[in-house]
Amino acid sequence: MTMLDRLKEANRTAVAERDRRRALKAWTRARAAGAPAAARPPSVLPEAAAEMALRPEPRLSVFATPGGIAFTLLLIALLAWPFALPGFDPSTFLEVQKILAATIVVIGLNLIAGFTGQLSLGQKIFVLIGGYTVGVMTTRFDSSLLGNHWISLVVAIALGAAAGAMLGLPALRVKGAYLSIVTLAFVPIFYTLFNSELLKPVFGGAQGIGDIATPIGNIARPPNRTINIPFTGTAMTDVDYYLVLVLIFGLLFFLARNIVKSRWGRAMTAVRESEIAAKSSGVRVYKVKVAAFMVSAAYASLAGALLTSFSTAQISPESAAAVHIRDSFVYVVMMIIGGTGTLAGPLVGAALVSLIRLLIPKVGEILDFDLKRWTTTLLAILALVSVVAAPGGTVGIINDRIHRRRTRHRYRNPPPRPPALPASLVRPTPREDAATGDVVLETREMSKIFGGLRANDSVSIRVERGTVHSLIGPNGSGKTTFINVVTGVYAPEEGSVYFAGERIDGQPAFITVERGMGRTFQNLQLWRRMTVLENVMVGMHVRVGSGFIGNMVRTGRSRREEARIKARAMGLLQFVGLEDVADQLAGTLPYGKQRYLEIARALALDPVLLILDEPAAGLNPAEVHDLMDLIRRIQRTGITVFLIEHHMDLVMGVSDRISVLDYGSKIADGTPAEIQADQRVVEAYLGAEAHV
Repeated sequence: MTMLDRLKEANRTAVAERDRRRALKAWTRARAAGAPAAARPPSVLPEAAAEMALRPEPRLSVFATPGGIAFTLLLIALLAWPFALPGFDPSTFLEVQKILAATIVVIGLNLIAGFTGQLSLGQKIFVLIGGYTVGVMTTRFDSSLLGNHWISLVVAIALGAAAGAMLGLPALRVKGAYLSIVTLAFVPIFYTLFNSELLKPVFGGAQGIGDIATPIGNIARPPNRTINIPFTGTAMTDVDYYLVLVLIFGLLFFLARNIVKSRWGRAMTAVRESEIAAKSSGVRVYKVKVAAFMVSAAYASLAGALLTSFSTAQISPESAAAVHIRDSFVYVVMMIIGGTGTLAGPLVGAALVSLIRLLIPKVGEILDFDLKRWTTTLLAILALVSVVAAPGGTVGIINDRIHRRRTRHRYRNPPPRPPALPASLVRPTPREDAATGDVVLETREMSKIFGGLRANDSVSIRVERGTVHSLIGPNGSGKTTFINVVTGVYAPEEGSVYFAGERIDGQPAFITVERGMGRTFQNLQLWRRMTVLENVMVGMHVRVGSGFIGNMVRTGRSRREEARIKARAMGLLQFVGLEDVADQLAGTLPYGKQRYLEIARALALDPVLLILDEPAAGLNPAEVHDLMDLIRRIQRTGITVFLIEHHMDLVMGVSDRISVLDYGSKIADGTPAEIQADQRVVEAYLGAEAHV
């Protein structure tokens, strides 16, 4: 094809796409107005559909939502508050700065606790690390480049992240309340370190470090104690520093938003909802936890550095370690009241709690009672009431109302059917790099022993490529244990497991996923608070290469990958028939559709071997028939299916070969006809009717 022909073809495609867009807009307007319209929207050219599906989303799409608009208005009101008061009250100005600094700490805490589900009670540690970093560098190295205030902020971020890694690597080995206790135990340790007489030349002992550069009150200071505007040499005023703080806050908020909206954010949420499902989707759970902990610590450290710079001009350990524990608790209360696991929650929570702490002494004066002593107790009661009455916090209440309104609108005005995607996106495709040999999975004399119980006893099974191989047996026969050994949940005590020609027994679950093994679960393991589309997108976590930093700053590569996996996820939803509910929360789907969603998520791994653990459990006969058709379609794509099932009509209808377990041992292996005729299988499992 010549260049002229290519230009003509491109022009024809562009004209056709323009006409299609106009027709689609007219169809949408007609539907909205209630006028007669075709049942389906105008057809979509495959090229146009691919182009639309792969187009990256706008960077600032957060402002297009009602919640984003409300958050923006709240932020503007907060930032304008000091300037709106007559006479410009410096104390109010300082309080807003403290609210922004607290918000930065809570944003980081929300990443590790709200989105990853790992509650840390030691955020005050990192706040002090940031404050001491600025104090030490600007006073001990004031005659060198290290004494520059802005460099000290960068070093505070680095030291905070390093401290987060140092504390997170051992602490994140435990879960739940144990993690909270471990992080809480670090607080008095660091208090003792900063208060140590041995390190007094560095940290100043109990007196701490004073005369730190600060623009507060426009106090004149020597040149080596002055915060200057970069590249100008002009001393900053408190308003100048306030504007810098606002810019830093905006940058940190959008960096956190980018993380949450990226594959790393979905991995964090998946870890919070179900670590088992996250591991089986290729997410390196421990790595995700440590990364979130490091970012959380870096945010808190930077907030501590900023807080020291604009408010106190000094940093010192308080009179007792309990003060640090109390402050760490206050950050948790801010997160709970604002909305755990929401983007706007940290700002709302920090603002509300800060205002409450300001009002408590004033109310005490009116009541002639020292309420200030009861501040922590009142905040604890408020947090308890929030957890019971509104688990999602203030922002969660707003989000729930918006979600209910959208649900009602969707019910009354069904959206148009999503455009058809190219076949390459809809059709599951097994990984080519793992396609070696005729045997996909093989266990050789594999045994799994729990104490004195041999759940699997010398089980040898070969699964040939491109087949549907079923594993059946009575309840308690060891089927699920077999799957857990194969997928890396358990390590066998005896024997070996081979996948695609490589030995994998004892390897962690994410390794088997990376090599091309996907699975579903007997008990559904969906991320119920994520959308249907996001559930499937998590399944492609290991199939993209952009790193944590790339996702945080939204590089071009990360945006293109995000658009590509979103289009691929939509294609897989079309393959299983769930494209119409892509934007709904997974937990709101009927049970049968949740089963299909779990299969779509497993297919997103591009598996060589797909393990289905009792997928027909709880389905009605019509859904079982559809599931049978889906398994056949999956097999036709070249994916090998390993099926564990009790529904004999399904097993006999789709299987090429069947293995039977009884009391942990394999008692039969053959075609469906051979299994039905095997007397041992009839006696152990199928019964006389199946034999007849």
